[in-house]
Amino acid sequence: MLRASLLAVVVVTGFFAYINGVELAFVVVYAAVLVGLLALLWSWLTARRLSFARQAPGGIQMVGETFAQRFTLGNGSRLPISLLEVRDLAGFPGHQASCGLSLGARQTISWDSEVRLLARGRYQLGPTEVRLADPFGLFPRTLRFSAQGSVLVYPAVYPMPDLAFSGARAGLDSDRGGRPRDLPPSASGIREHDPSDGINRIHWISTARKGRLMSRTFDAEEGADLLVVLDLRRGLHHGTAPESSLEYAVTMAASVAHSALRHGRAVALLATDRFVTNIPASRGEAQQEVIMETLALAQADGQAKLAEVLPRHLQAWRSRGNVVLITSDPSGEWVEAIAATSHPGRRAVAVFVDASSFAPQPGAVRIPAQWRLILDIWMVRQGDDLGRLDPIVGRAVV
Repeated sequence: MLRASLLAVVVVTGFFAYINGVELAFVVVYAAVLVGLLALLWSWLTARRLSFARQAPGGIQMVGETFAQRFTLGNGSRLPISLLEVRDLAGFPGHQASCGLSLGARQTISWDSEVRLLARGRYQLGPTEVRLADPFGLFPRTLRFSAQGSVLVYPAVYPMPDLAFSGARAGLDSDRGGRPRDLPPSASGIREHDPSDGINRIHWISTARKGRLMSRTFDAEEGADLLVVLDLRRGLHHGTAPESSLEYAVTMAASVAHSALRHGRAVALLATDRFVTNIPASRGEAQQEVIMETLALAQADGQAKLAEVLPRHLQAWRSRGNVVLITSDPSGEWVEAIAATSHPGRRAVAVFVDASSFAPQPGAVRIPAQWRLILDIWMVRQGDDLGRLDPIVGRAVV
């Protein structure tokens, strides 16, 4: 707008100067042209010497945490920049960050920005747009700095009640007091101490070395292994992240796997996405990293029904351990598949995420009584506090 106005002044004044030969008109024309050239040169030089950097923390990020970044903007020219607008175009849900500032000659400014991580997934750290202009506002420029890395956000993890996974019912052996029972004396590794661990599980050498309590992990018998099955068939889920049945289901799968791995169990993951992802059972932090990364990127894009996938995989699992299924499928076909492949003396656990409660017009699915004759069922609906699962009623405390 200003550039068009300046051009109009030059044209009109130049026309009258040529017709009338007025000296003042020529002065105005020359001054306007000089201002335009100066503004163009100013804008070009400052944009050419502008630098931008973004610093982000490494390590694991998780839904619900605050992600902090540091931005640095530098003006390497000898000319000041009176106004800049910085826009962060990173793809974090609900994140629209922009700020205005000015930079003096050869000045560098840094500032911090925080965003609350609302949804799992992989996000690019950028791009970043910087808008700047000359002092006259005639030649604004927009610089676009490409993404500087990415961050993988794991699903949130909530504590799981011991009763849901006690004894032979889901692969986390525990005594009547809810404490993990002592395992055979074949230590396989070291982990952070849990308040529920017995005194005989403490590894004193590692405790002295690290300066904090560390506990031994043991090679448990095969019956302590756990298979987590996550139903990711297309069309089952409703809602938009973070309030969607898919996000609740993935969060429950992550929480179950994390709880079992933390107690030293071998955990496998079977997800009915388009690849029918099958992660073999293993223990330790490496297995947790593999499972959490898979769940962070999981999408409900599968075609196969849970009832079609289960027989092929549960037959090989019958003698190994126990099963926890997370599904939103209201049909009874998958329950029949569980009944046909279950190991005598073991009951699978199903976490049923009621997708209808996430629909635009919420409903409620009623669990048939005969399902409970075959397996233990936990019900999860929209708005439930996943950190307060009640082992008595089999659902979250609202």
